[in-house]
Amino acid sequence: MKKLFSLILSAVVLMVPAIVSAQDSPYSFTGNVTLASDYLFRGQSQTDNNPTIQGGFDFAHESGLFLGTWASNINFGGGLEIDYYGGLAGETDGGLAWKLLGTYYEYPSSGDGVGVDYWEVGPSLSYTFGGDLAPKLGAGFMYADDFSFNSGAGWWVYSDLGFTLPSDFSLGFHIGQQSVKDEAAWGTPDWLEYNVSLSKVLGPYTFAIKASDTDLKEKDCFSGTNLCDTAVVFSVSGSF
Repeated sequence: MKKLFSLILSAVVLMVPAIVSAQDSPYSFTGNVTLASDYLFRGQSQTDNNPTIQGGFDFAHESGLFLGTWASNINFGGGLEIDYYGGLAGETDGGLAWKLLGTYYEYPSSGDGVGVDYWEVGPSLSYTFGGDLAPKLGAGFMYADDFSFNSGAGWWVYSDLGFTLPSDFSLGFHIGQQSVKDEAAWGTPDWLEYNVSLSKVLGPYTFAIKASDTDLKEKDCFSGTNLCDTAVVFSVSGSF
């Protein structure tokens, strides 16, 4: 399946010239890059509380089909994470949006037999209310039949609330619960993660600050690390 995703994404790249040159094309192809002071995955630092550079490409069709890939530096699994994802998305005229997503997390330099790579699939729903702040409420879950490091079945259930503020500012609140069957294999007990973020759009760039935390004590975080502690992350991202 990983090779299939690579072939599909390669085909998308080859299609870009035709897509860009066609007016009113049903396809879109975009890229993104982010510089951040840390890479948090569900409240846990993936870069040992150090900066990260990340980027990816996305292909979408007006039917709702989308495919993409994204990569980041990390401090385990060989130092590199590459995600491949795809699915279907749609939105009604009344503001209700839905998505079916599948993601494959690959750590290409981790070595054979480590069991770091894994799949997740799941749906999400969101609703955008009217008014000046246009509140957006969303929720969803992701399921992995074998979470990273061969830790067995994993569930991530989450909810988000966002507001559009004046002068191109946005305010967001997030909460999620991650569970894994084999906590010892993963390195932490099941955990609650939550954050609040504020972002500002300036031309093609988005500047953001996020305060994040988990309910894990340091002694329960990967044999006594601070990777699950309170963190404040600054980032700047751009798309093209």
